[in-house]
Amino acid sequence: MKDSGEEKEHLIAEVEMSEGCLDSWSKRLNETEVKFRFLYDSHPFVNFIIDAAGNIVEVNRVVTDTLGFSESELLGKPFLNFVVPEDREKTSISLEQDFRGEDNPAIEVGMCGKDGVIHCILFSARQARLIDEDGIDRVLITGIDISERKQTEDVLRESEAELFSILSSMVDLVFVLDKERRLKSFYAPSGELYMSPEQFVGKRYSDVMPPHVSKLIDDAFSKNENRDVAEFEYYLEIGGETNWYSAKLSPMIMDDDFSGCVAVIRNITERKKVEAEKRELERQLQVVSRLASIGEMASGIAHEVNNPLAGVVGFSELLLGKDLPEDLRKYVEIIHDSAKRVAGIVKRLLAFARQHKPVRSRTDINEIIENTLILRKYSLETGNIEVNTLLDTGLPWIMADRDQFQQVFMNIIVNAEAEMKKAHGRGKLTIKTEQVDNKVRISFKDNGPGIAGGNLEKVFDPFFTTKEVGEGTGLGLSLSHGIIAEHEGTIYAESEEGKGATFIIELPLVAEEEEKIERVEVVEETGRVTGGRILVVDDEPSILSLLKDMLGSEGYEAETASSGEKALQMIKRQRYNLIISDIKLPDLSGVELYEEIGKVAPSLQKRVMFITGDVISADTRSFLERTKAPYVTKPFDIARMKKEVRLHTD
Repeated sequence: MKDSGEEKEHLIAEVEMSEGCLDSWSKRLNETEVKFRFLYDSHPFVNFIIDAAGNIVEVNRVVTDTLGFSESELLGKPFLNFVVPEDREKTSISLEQDFRGEDNPAIEVGMCGKDGVIHCILFSARQARLIDEDGIDRVLITGIDISERKQTEDVLRESEAELFSILSSMVDLVFVLDKERRLKSFYAPSGELYMSPEQFVGKRYSDVMPPHVSKLIDDAFSKNENRDVAEFEYYLEIGGETNWYSAKLSPMIMDDDFSGCVAVIRNITERKKVEAEKRELERQLQVVSRLASIGEMASGIAHEVNNPLAGVVGFSELLLGKDLPEDLRKYVEIIHDSAKRVAGIVKRLLAFARQHKPVRSRTDINEIIENTLILRKYSLETGNIEVNTLLDTGLPWIMADRDQFQQVFMNIIVNAEAEMKKAHGRGKLTIKTEQVDNKVRISFKDNGPGIAGGNLEKVFDPFFTTKEVGEGTGLGLSLSHGIIAEHEGTIYAESEEGKGATFIIELPLVAEEEEKIERVEVVEETGRVTGGRILVVDDEPSILSLLKDMLGSEGYEAETASSGEKALQMIKRQRYNLIISDIKLPDLSGVELYEEIGKVAPSLQKRVMFITGDVISADTRSFLERTKAPYVTKPFDIARMKKEVRLHTD
């Protein structure tokens, strides 16, 4: 048994050992608390410890640094006092859930700083519930100040709103492509996309664009990768119509690296149409200019042809008036008919080449159709096109511009001819005229390939054509539609694909008051007329001889002059009942002779009648319209000339 001294020493040793352990434990606890406080204060999160009454028990340094309040200004104060009013309700609900240990969503809370600045704090979804040794319930709520991020988001939203406003005011499509050539996003005005957004986003353009467009984008993208801007134009067939677009691709550079491109697409269909229309107008101006030149040339040629032709027609007619052997008469009739046919061809060519303002007059539609077919006769025959005409001989006349209608009929016939030859190498064209109620109907029916159902309503649209590039402009039927509409008529097409097409024109009849025209009474030949002196002025010897013989047989005293100067000298010496003069004369023209006659005796101008093979030139037309002088066109027939001479010598 130990003595009391040893036991005492042992107890002292144990006490000293316990005190050492306590010191060690205390030291370690202090070190742990320092580490915890360091971590508690140094991490970027705000930490509040809130008691069950909602008061702040403890905060870390981040809270004081963020809000600007000292610990003494925060501790013991209600947490909701530092929350903006509009966020207090949701914050209170969240704290109640925290104290019950329930999961709740993360919330953004606006907290007021000492300087009045509102800080947006994002508190985490789950907070730590703390219960101390005394059983006091507390909760640790942790959050992060996201004010700068919110400001950045606000700036981004504002930028996006501005960008959207800018894009909304644009008429262009904007596509954003990533470096893998996939569509990231786009903006498109209403109606400009032919596919839904889901069919675009996330896909490569080669998956949604036709090959000819993809190739153009490939080339442009390659330029973008080299940081060059690329531009091109392309077309798409959408809903049976051709739409044109211009594209501009610009590279996107981020951190000095190529990250994709922005494509701005503009619909230029209308511009293309205007450009095509401009080109067509320029072409038409060139055609008009050429036609004007052709018209002037045709005028001269007609005069040169009609002069000798007048002699052939006239003398053959005189011969037919004589007692000829039957075999000779047959030959003379052939000469006379052939000469008249040539005269008709020259007249129709001049009429077709003539360019003038539309002039409506009482018109025989059947005659225009026949004249048009004569002009097209050679092409129709060599193209193996059989033409059948069913023309109503009792068809009423209409008020129309003859040349415009000849243009309409020519367009329809040429189109039908081309389609039949292309389909079969031959064809059959049936042209019919008839009166239906109070309208004149003209129909052109061919046995060509017909018109596709989708194109039937477009055939009269400007620039619409199914022909290859260079084969047609798509304006012929459009112009024809305009001409018919100006005449208060209608034109439409009926067709079944593979079974030909029929173009139908319906025109209103001439009003009764418009139908009245002056009729020239037929002058019956009553034998020879005597007592009249007539001067014939022409540089064509055959015409001088023809008229001298014809007038002599009528009992007139006829004198001739081969030039205007010679005629003027004769007029100064002698008075004539009638002066028959050509318009184109050497040294002094018929117009100049007319003016000089007025100086000799103004009344003599009323006794001048012109014969001319030139009625196409503007100068000749203007002169005849201004003076109202009577005229007979070459070549003339004897009966017509006799009637005109009698009319103007009475």
